Amino acid sequence: MEKHMASTAPQPSTNTTPQPDLCAHFSLSGRPFTQEISATRMWRHTGLDELLDDLDTAVSARMSVAVIAPSGTGKTALLRRLVDRLPETRYQVADIKVTSVGNRDFYRGLARALTVEPAGTWPGLLEKLQAYAQSLAATEARRLVIIIDEAQDMRPDVLSTLRVLTNFNLDSELLISIILVGDGGLETLLRRPDMEALRSRLSRVLRIRLLSKTETKAYIDHRLDLAGARQQILDDSAVEAVYDFSRGNLRAIDHLCRTALDLAARQKLDTIDAGIITAARKMLP
Repeated sequence: MEKHMASTAPQPSTNTTPQPDLCAHFSLSGRPFTQEISATRMWRHTGLDELLDDLDTAVSARMSVAVIAPSGTGKTALLRRLVDRLPETRYQVADIKVTSVGNRDFYRGLARALTVEPAGTWPGLLEKLQAYAQSLAATEARRLVIIIDEAQDMRPDVLSTLRVLTNFNLDSELLISIILVGDGGLETLLRRPDMEALRSRLSRVLRIRLLSKTETKAYIDHRLDLAGARQQILDDSAVEAVYDFSRGNLRAIDHLCRTALDLAARQKLDTIDAGIITAARKMLP
């Protein structure tokens, strides 16, 4: 069947034959713009690389930090790369997501993540965590790195207690680095007067920024290259439209491009233009 260039919008089809798979249609080796990608194949850009270096430096210096990351801006990729960079011979990493729970439930969850017996009151659990961190440092020369994701959902009274963890030490050397990760709500929480003690223990507040238009194009090209694309699939007008709709948000780019590729495959189009991107955007929530 003859293929043609993308029109400004897809037309309804009355053909009842099965629609082509986008991988077969575009001669791709795998579906692009999915989350199933190893840390080593993730797209790199200057902003995330600099943040990764800042996080690595803070952990090496036994410090704690906060990372402000709006949803869909690449925080998961950043944290995966950080964990891959931290050698297991020097660090034990606990990565937990939190909800609005009280002190006892929070510290029980943290204890489980570290394979510490989670029984007892929350002050008792703090003592167990301190003993565990000291033992890890004394017997294995390893330190704890605790990554707390969605930290904007923590109750303020629980969040403020983290200052105690940051004070755990052995021979005057700090034993735990805490990385708080959340959206703008976390930044609002940290500005509260009752968070002053915790703020003073954070060496940096880092921020993940959205992609520029040039970076958006580079990201799209990278994801298509990983999928085995051998020719340009999105023309310049399509890339422009993706940026206009997504404003450089990685998750929005993924959803939009994936939907546009499916749409173009169903329409048997070789190239995607701004019209297809606009139609794809209308199909998304």
